[in-house]
Amino acid sequence: MHYQNEEIYKFNLDLNPKIITALKKAMLTDCRLILSLSNPDIQRLTSLSLTEVSALKDSLAEKYILKPFNVLDILNNKADSSLQHWKLSSFCKVIDISLRGGFLSGLITEISGESACGKTQLCLQLCISVQLNNEHPGGAVYICTEDAFPSKRLQQLIQCHSSKLPSCNLGDNIFIEHVADFETLEFCVNKKLPTLLKRGLVQLIVIDSVAALFRCHYDHTQTVERAKHLTKFASVLRHLAFQYNIPVICVNQVSANLSPPSGQSLVIPALGLTWSNQITSRIMLCKPYFTQGLEHLDTKSLKNNEPTHRKLRVIFAPHAPESEIDVYIDNTGIHGISRKVV
Repeated sequence: MHYQNEEIYKFNLDLNPKIITALKKAMLTDCRLILSLSNPDIQRLTSLSLTEVSALKDSLAEKYILKPFNVLDILNNKADSSLQHWKLSSFCKVIDISLRGGFLSGLITEISGESACGKTQLCLQLCISVQLNNEHPGGAVYICTEDAFPSKRLQQLIQCHSSKLPSCNLGDNIFIEHVADFETLEFCVNKKLPTLLKRGLVQLIVIDSVAALFRCHYDHTQTVERAKHLTKFASVLRHLAFQYNIPVICVNQVSANLSPPSGQSLVIPALGLTWSNQITSRIMLCKPYFTQGLEHLDTKSLKNNEPTHRKLRVIFAPHAPESEIDVYIDNTGIHGISRKVV
């Protein structure tokens, strides 16, 4: 069930004024409380008859409790807007096909990978893409917890795509915050972000990276404390993602996979099972261990560049199956490479 947060006097209820007066006199005006109390309890507090209490609850329930929705209603966009997810394009058709349309709103998506594998490149590209989104255009918040923010690279990407939105400077809608400790991070997430979101200025949150502070602040003897802190932090992010129906992207580092099964990656996302249980989607970027075999790819668009090859893997997501595609990074961003049709 979905409830509105309203007081009873804000509803235009078709009730005897005597009932409303009795409720106000008993200081019983919270709709959720009235519906949760038993009829005898309300009768005792207000001195109303059981018939009047039943009429009150029936009238209030009709106004207050929203109609439940089924899956078909959600699919046909007939459900409450809070249940409707939209997808943020990656700005690349090949990557979007792998992600079945893009990054889902209303939840946390992790982008993990080794150093210099393209995680930040993809996040910067999303900060531009969200401003060009037709249905949900808006700005982005980029919270940087590691090295200096790559402002030169961002400006390069903005110049490449500024012609798509000539009436606006794409850089003006990207809010950058540098944080070096937990106090600054929590103040930013708990205070600054809600302010921007309430004003409707932001449609994307990026944290690059979530692992940096948690890895440095806790040692191997403080796993329980770190798990509690991670869970609390992720809970705030999930609440913001759901409440404002926006994508939240968290960059994560990797750790060595000391005993990988045959064919498995030599690295795994950091922060362990605690963090894995907090996210809904996991995307992984990695460096290919060999470059042979790329001749089967359609690299026509690479002639004028010296691209950096990577692999993008969908590890898990509620809207997309596991998959792996080859990507490259050039001066215009990160792009998927289409396979030749034989």
